[in-house]
Amino acid sequence: MSSVYRIRFAPSSKYQLPASTEANASRAPSASNSTPPSPDESNSPLERSRNRTTKSRLGCRECKLRRVKCDETYPVCLRCQRRGSVCLSSPRPAQWQTEVSWYSDYSLSPWTGDSPPNKRLLQYWLEQSSQMMSVDPNNNPLSFPLLRYLAASPSLVHAVQSVGAGQETFFNSSSLGTCLEERGRALKLVRQELANSARPPLTSLLTVFILGVSTSWLESQPQSYGKEHLNGARAVINLVLSEKGMAEDPLMKFLLGWYIWWDMCCSFIADSDDLSTVDTPKILAILQPNSEAFHPMNGFSSELYTYVASASRYCRRVLDHRGRDRVYEVEIETELLAWQPDNRKPHLARLSMAYRNHALIMLYNTCPDPGPSMRTITSDDGLEMIEGTEAIVRFYAMQSLQNLLGTPMHEACVIFQTMPLLTAAAELKESDASLRRDVIIRCKALYSVCRIAVMLRCIDLLNELWALRDRGVEITWMELSLTKSWRLCFS
Repeated sequence: MSSVYRIRFAPSSKYQLPASTEANASRAPSASNSTPPSPDESNSPLERSRNRTTKSRLGCRECKLRRVKCDETYPVCLRCQRRGSVCLSSPRPAQWQTEVSWYSDYSLSPWTGDSPPNKRLLQYWLEQSSQMMSVDPNNNPLSFPLLRYLAASPSLVHAVQSVGAGQETFFNSSSLGTCLEERGRALKLVRQELANSARPPLTSLLTVFILGVSTSWLESQPQSYGKEHLNGARAVINLVLSEKGMAEDPLMKFLLGWYIWWDMCCSFIADSDDLSTVDTPKILAILQPNSEAFHPMNGFSSELYTYVASASRYCRRVLDHRGRDRVYEVEIETELLAWQPDNRKPHLARLSMAYRNHALIMLYNTCPDPGPSMRTITSDDGLEMIEGTEAIVRFYAMQSLQNLLGTPMHEACVIFQTMPLLTAAAELKESDASLRRDVIIRCKALYSVCRIAVMLRCIDLLNELWALRDRGVEITWMELSLTKSWRLCFS
């Protein structure tokens, strides 16, 4: 993107390290490691009394129920990580300021929406929900930079309030009243905005994206992925690409990259004839004019994600018994093997490698060894030769698990791990019991952060898959999900 969004958060314990680590890293007091002053440091008996009785109330619900002290590591406390429990952490107190004057100025201008903004839900979006949609919290157009767009778009206000209201309650179907009300207002307003404009406003397209990716989060069963919204977004993107200069807008560039991500997430679960086409090479030319191009959602991997989408769509076509194309298989495999990650951000590089491996594992599991000869690859360091599809799949799965499970939970990019984590974990054998447990713990930790049920669906699918494989049934997670009519959407 040509414009970089930088947001500086005021000091807080929101992304707090474990107490022992934090004490070494900084001497500043925090909720988990502050110590009451000694009596001779206090100025009065009243002050000493207050210091003795002051305690943090930011511990997670699981630790409170068990009556144990929570270390308050955010987003998942260490006790919950060790137990493999879902960590329901208390909201951190707001400690932010912004020079954007929208909050104070909005009351001076006529509000065009049918109901005023809910500042609490907006704050929840800005501080919490928007963080699910960026690999870098300091470069997130959907956080505080969004304020200037909210002032001009009632539909966008209600869309983000809908997601904030849903995430607060873990998108629990019995507690979605406010979420659905806000979503209904957003749908009504965005239809009006699109109908009243000769050229779709970018803020309306952003509303479509938010409503679309959150569709599956509201479903009690994993059977929807926002097809109508995705097709609508494709139509608008094709229109934008045909108009000179429009794609250069920083917000549009962000949306183009987000589209690449969204399309990849839906590429396997969409029926083969569900989705229209878009000029992907043109999008990549806009997003990545050079190797320095960084996208807040995709990092340096926009091109890779188009390869992953192609591989996923092809695998779905083969599993739908629509035939194989050996030439195309070689083309996809060659593109994936030739792709190399950008190592300037190591955690992002490891995440990208996991996505590359995800696509290769899907391809190799769906398309057995070509001809009489065995498939052969060389490890990335060039030191090892691996022969045969089963051995290659095992190699890539273990490499991915090492990269994914080795990434600390406080890294923003862990939010994007679920898809490659599922694919790699599906290859674990009965003898990999310890790794299986680690995967389940990571899935629960991701659910604690995102609060989206697809993480729990992955646990259910993996447990069922592992049980089948342990009994000698050869089946992939893709085949099992199709037999269950599940559409696991990771967008």
